[in-house]
Amino acid sequence: MPTLQAVVQQKLPPELRIGSRLATGQDRIDAVKKQWKPHLFILNYFRVDSLPRPPFTRELTNKPPRSKYYETFLCTCVFIFAILLVRCVDYLLTSRKLRVLPRSATWLQFCILTIPFTVCVLDFPVKNYAIFSLTFNAICVAVYLGCRLHKRLTQGASSTPPDLEAGAQTDAAFIKALENGQQAPVDADTKQITRPPPPYNDLLAIYRSIVYISTAVCIFARDQPCWNNDFSKTHSFGTGLMDVGIGCFVVCIGSLGPTASRRIDSVDRSQTLRKAALQSVILTACGLVKTISVAVIIAAKKIQYDAAWAEYGVHWNAFYSLAVARGLGAILELLVLPRWLPPLGAALISAVCHEALLAGGLAQLVLAPGQQQSHNRSNLIGQNREGLASIPGLITLYFCGLQLGRWLKPAEATPGRLLALMAAAAAVRPLTMVSDGFWLLPESRRLMNPAYCAWLLAFSCFFLCGVWLVLAAGERLRLDGDSTAFVHEGTGQTRLTPIHLQQVDSAGLLYFLVSNLLTGLFNLIISWLVPNRESLDGAPCFVIVLSYTMVTFSVSRLTTRWFTFRDLQTALMRRFWRA
Repeated sequence: MPTLQAVVQQKLPPELRIGSRLATGQDRIDAVKKQWKPHLFILNYFRVDSLPRPPFTRELTNKPPRSKYYETFLCTCVFIFAILLVRCVDYLLTSRKLRVLPRSATWLQFCILTIPFTVCVLDFPVKNYAIFSLTFNAICVAVYLGCRLHKRLTQGASSTPPDLEAGAQTDAAFIKALENGQQAPVDADTKQITRPPPPYNDLLAIYRSIVYISTAVCIFARDQPCWNNDFSKTHSFGTGLMDVGIGCFVVCIGSLGPTASRRIDSVDRSQTLRKAALQSVILTACGLVKTISVAVIIAAKKIQYDAAWAEYGVHWNAFYSLAVARGLGAILELLVLPRWLPPLGAALISAVCHEALLAGGLAQLVLAPGQQQSHNRSNLIGQNREGLASIPGLITLYFCGLQLGRWLKPAEATPGRLLALMAAAAAVRPLTMVSDGFWLLPESRRLMNPAYCAWLLAFSCFFLCGVWLVLAAGERLRLDGDSTAFVHEGTGQTRLTPIHLQQVDSAGLLYFLVSNLLTGLFNLIISWLVPNRESLDGAPCFVIVLSYTMVTFSVSRLTTRWFTFRDLQTALMRRFWRA
């Protein structure tokens, strides 16, 4: 009868065995070194799994890390070039004097923006997402060059770009008017000074809307048989497409910080802190609803749910993390952050302190290598240790987003600083490789450690640089004719953001909530109609995922006609001031 060690030996992958003995943590580190040290190609640093320090290597024998560092960048490139394709299609329609209704333009842009990304994250109809992404991007560039040539031959190179600086100086003009003795407008209900809204930021609006769309697609598609497992969440260490979700949401919150688009002198601190507190309460309420609903499902179906504990904890979820980032981030930004210290410096200080805590034993306490999930879950803090230990990482990402918001003000955004910051953030990955994970842990979404924050920062800078270049290139195709594909519904202003992305961004949190609810509803219907879900692999699976994205967008658009979180926040603020 074979021994237990022999059975384990047979089940382990070949790379975890050295001869007839089990590979130790040092053996795994040496194996990684042999993969990248003989090569001088820089991409080897981003292609090989970065291993943490012992004792975490014990956990990796069962759940090895998965490194999809630059593959995440490649997958999201389809969104960048799809925006360029939207501008090309708009140019072709406008040059032919074809007027498209806003509703038709919305659904046309939906197909151009959503379908390519859906093809990338699924195994159908294309198995190799890298080849599809590169091919799609090349087609978009070819179409753009054809449109540029057509315009040069027919109409010349002249164009009338929109006034991007309109509204960029409204805050400065407001302060100057007050200094000249003019009376500021006052809200009749709150008795507070009504300040002009910040100028519309196309770059950040596109970033937010793409985060919403990609998150909605992935949270549903990951449960389907045609999902590409390379993009799933990693367990403890590693990088995958779905690992960027919560980090990108926190960066979005930071980019909308009180001082991101306004001068600190023009910010009413008391009113802003009340607003941030109210938003945190709303997010906490959403998290509480999810916690209660999960508890009810567990009690009703008598199922084990400990598989999801590794993400945030037993009770903690993404809404609690967003609530902490919004409330605590605003407090630190307005009351603690010195004026002479840039947000990026504050993020660096937070990252260094967080790494010191993790190296001091917090990481081992949270991840509990080699132990069962019930280990150290005896009290409330232990049950939610992942969410609590990631709070410093939330603050780091909040300040990173705040710095991006300050750099990307309308009429001031340039890609130079973003490229430099992206290079600096991406350099953290080679540091984790060189250090063998002993003094700098590799990327971990559960810990939200500095390496993870650097990866998110590099990803965000890469995407924003790509969007900036695409928008600049797309403006060369702009014609003087009436086009509804980029006109805002409320103000009638022509913007650089496609109308579909404008609508997703205006729905905001509501779009995310609707996608979560429809994910459960669609999975319930599929389980009821098709007990064997694997039989849906292929074309039926692709159609189901695409139908889900269409229903999500339609329901969120219909819901915004009667309810938005912005209206709820305004109503609660007025009720608060009346009380």
